Amino acid sequence: MTTTRLPWHVRAARKHGQTAVLYAALALSAPGEYELAQMAGWDAKFAWLMPAVLSLYAAIGASVAKSQKQVARRLVGTELEMEARRRSRNASTGALVALLMATAAQVAEHVLTTGATGARAWVVIIVSAVPPLVAAHVLHIDPPLEDIAVDMLREALPEKPQEAPGEPVPDLVEEEAEDAADEPQKPVLVSYADAAEALGVATETVRGAANGGRLKKYPGPTSHTRRVDLREARSVFKSTRSMIA
Repeated sequence: MTTTRLPWHVRAARKHGQTAVLYAALALSAPGEYELAQMAGWDAKFAWLMPAVLSLYAAIGASVAKSQKQVARRLVGTELEMEARRRSRNASTGALVALLMATAAQVAEHVLTTGATGARAWVVIIVSAVPPLVAAHVLHIDPPLEDIAVDMLREALPEKPQEAPGEPVPDLVEEEAEDAADEPQKPVLVSYADAAEALGVATETVRGAANGGRLKKYPGPTSHTRRVDLREARSVFKSTRSMIA
């Protein structure tokens, strides 16, 4: 199977764009937060700490949220998955709170500085809110599904040991091949929703296939949840699409 390599600027945007937009938005918000701190009575020697606090708050929250989301994907089907997801949600909430405060600071400072009223005030409010709101949305853009699926499959597959240089022994090679064929592959356990998202179908479709016996159900992290094997689901729905076509 051949894949088309994405242009360099697309790959760079996917890899670094989220971080770049976050820091650009925080930088655009910093002057307003600094001026507002001075208006509130802080000395100029300390007013710069206001944008620093909000920027660090948002950056740390976004970083922790992203890392915990990745941890949760690696721990799918384990007891620690829900804990990782909880920490990701808490960190995301903190990042959003910081960006909302930055938005409020921007709007207040620009309205007070310009003295705008009426329609002009709304223009000032909307434009002032653009950088923090853009950053808030960018923080919650998930990576492409193909990246998640590839990572999950890569982690599930055992690493192939490097062969020592020299002539292979035919008998040993044949034995290892037979053993590998007999050994079942480790299932990639995911929730109904994650399987549906990876396969581009509705969650109810995956649940129906599991309840109908087309997919094997595995115990979830709690007594009321179930998992399915992503490989098996991919095979089942691929064959179903082939029959429909």
